[in-house]
Amino acid sequence: MSPTGRLLTALTVLHAAVGAWIATSVTGPMLAIDDIAFLSMGRTLAGDGAAAIGAQPPYGVLYPVLLAPGWLLGLDESQMVAYAQVGNAILGALLIPVLYALVRRLTTAARSTAITGALVGASLPAALLTGSIVWTERLLPLLIALGLLGVTLLQDRVTGRRVGLVVVVAIALFATHPRTGVAAVVLIAAAVWFSFRAGQIPASVSAAALGVSGLRLAEVARAWVADAAFHSTGTYDAGDLLSRRGLDDVPHMAIHAGGTIAYLVLATAGLAILGALVLVAKPQVAMVVGGIGIGIVAVAGWFLTGVDRSDAWLHGRYIEILAPPLVALGVVGAKQLPWRISATVIGAGGVIAGFYGAWAGPGNNWQTPRSPVMMLGTEVSGAPFGGNVFEPGAAATVGIVVGLLLLAALHWRNRAAIVVAGLAIGLGVWSGLDALDSLQRSSIVGQVQASPLADADIELIVIDTDRVPRNLAAAVAYEVGLDRAHAEPDPSATHVLLEADVAPPPGATLLAEFESGSVWMLG
Repeated sequence: MSPTGRLLTALTVLHAAVGAWIATSVTGPMLAIDDIAFLSMGRTLAGDGAAAIGAQPPYGVLYPVLLAPGWLLGLDESQMVAYAQVGNAILGALLIPVLYALVRRLTTAARSTAITGALVGASLPAALLTGSIVWTERLLPLLIALGLLGVTLLQDRVTGRRVGLVVVVAIALFATHPRTGVAAVVLIAAAVWFSFRAGQIPASVSAAALGVSGLRLAEVARAWVADAAFHSTGTYDAGDLLSRRGLDDVPHMAIHAGGTIAYLVLATAGLAILGALVLVAKPQVAMVVGGIGIGIVAVAGWFLTGVDRSDAWLHGRYIEILAPPLVALGVVGAKQLPWRISATVIGAGGVIAGFYGAWAGPGNNWQTPRSPVMMLGTEVSGAPFGGNVFEPGAAATVGIVVGLLLLAALHWRNRAAIVVAGLAIGLGVWSGLDALDSLQRSSIVGQVQASPLADADIELIVIDTDRVPRNLAAAVAYEVGLDRAHAEPDPSATHVLLEADVAPPPGATLLAEFESGSVWMLG
């Protein structure tokens, strides 16, 4: 192995260890319905039966496949969360060699600059912090980066193996989460186009056939697992989505789409814009990145319209999967572009995004509950680097300052840039951990964990999944144990979870009461 290979291996292992430590440091865990749905699908794949949380939106099947071995090993619920957190840390660390290879193939950056870009791109605070949650947010960025790396390989030389790599990654992307379907189609189309342009017609036809059949197979597998886990293939499908929006919603979707882009600018301290400028020199790859970005932004605008939550106006969960490669390339741009151009882009981008955020959010919207993290720590727990109140101008100021400091350090020496980036990332993670702890305590999961359920002798609880809200049903099922929570009536049940205003069976004793439901011990 070359010295660079040994260094990348060491950095990857160290990053996985640090990421696992950060992920498992969260008090809680902070479990939402998404987390428990993925855990339940993995448990179903392991042969342990359906979940007691009712029908769910269409979740991808690939992440539950990665969770299933933990259930097969006999891990309990708490151990499974730790298993997922460590797995997320490993997936996040694997971004380092992929981003390094991507930067080296797309730019003339020196090895030290490429390593710096890969480290920063793989270490954004939101990546490290959401690694503590049982979501697909660590797998999706890795697949995006792999897909773009495959496209750069096709740009150099088209071979059947490279075409197959891009198509398989695209299928895996869709199998991880249906919302990345547009991105998957863009990658497949790129593989078909590169093959066709190189005169390899059979490879082009094969790529199209493999892509279409692979996407269909991924959807069939998703529906099958969802039906086995939740007795439903999903609470909506493509037809439902198309019927939910009309021409009157287009302006609202555009506003939310703009907020997604503004978030990316603020949260990456302008590095994402510099990364896009670097891609201008590689127009074929830039078109693929642009197609993926347009798809992500369109999906974000669609789903965020009508969402009564302040972070819908500057939202990052969708666009973050494209951030690592853009940030890694942005580090190269900050190093190689004239410093006046880079400084202008960072400053102007932050100001425009800050003004957009202040304009887009209605009224005093920013002081209501928000998503707990932003990528470079520009917003954590409602404000830059901690605090109680978020304000777009403050977030823009923090982003601009971080971006300019990083720019100055990169033009001095790479080690200084790593120190500056490390401090910004460290502050973001530190304040984000506190934010996640507070969020967990105020969530329904935290309320359930603080209830008498933990000390109760619950052998089998029946959950009225038709009427009990999904988050409460999921929280109770997780706390009691997924193997002891059933959705169907059972004569051996010792407890029951009912909606708040539903009368309990005769002789039942109230054990725990929540705003949207109550747990009763059967007589």
